[in-house]
Amino acid sequence: MTRPTQSPRRKPVPAPPRPKEAREAIRQVVEAVCSELGVSARQRARRAAIEQRIIVAYNHGPRQPLDLVRAGLEG
Repeated sequence: MTRPTQSPRRKPVPAPPRPKEAREAIRQVVEAVCSELGVSARQRARRAAIEQRIIVAYNHGPRQPLDLVRAGLEG
């Protein structure tokens, strides 16, 4: 007698945050990353580049490095 195979259960995908909440979350991540990298508020071009990369990662979804950053900040 064989056991029926079970398909792995997938975690439910969380609803995307509202635009205002997403902007606030991204801003917090940008601040944390810049702080960790030692990028001061006066280095606007470098901060803008970091912010742009984080936004691109956010737009590509949860499999991008933004989740790794988020996990590091929450842990």
